[in-house]
Amino acid sequence: MDLAFDLPAEPAAPTQARIALLALTPALVPRVFEDLRLIITELVTNSVRYGPGGTIRVEITVDDEKTVRGEVRDGGEDGTVEIREAAEDGGGLGLRILDSMSHRWGVYEGSTHVWFELRTPTAD
Repeated sequence: MDLAFDLPAEPAAPTQARIALLALTPALVPRVFEDLRLIITELVTNSVRYGPGGTIRVEITVDDEKTVRGEVRDGGEDGTVEIREAAEDGGGLGLRILDSMSHRWGVYEGSTHVWFELRTPTAD
């Protein structure tokens, strides 16, 4: 299942993102959905606060193995080092949330385009 949407870089964007994510509730267990919602809210908030303005693009994919992949892109440039260093140094709350909740994450070189993966817990 795929979901992609664009948001204006304005204060209402995090709320709009949470509403758009509701389309994924049937595809995810509640815990993963809540983690996804929190991560997207934080990344979109960062894009509104620190991005260049304009459009924020959110893309989410839930694959058959229940791995959730997401990307948030705000058109910023040269943020790779700053974002990674901020997370490693304790950074803002949003980056700490992303680092602690995602299976793995990163930033595309030369941008503020953040990607992440979440994994659905398996019942053993």
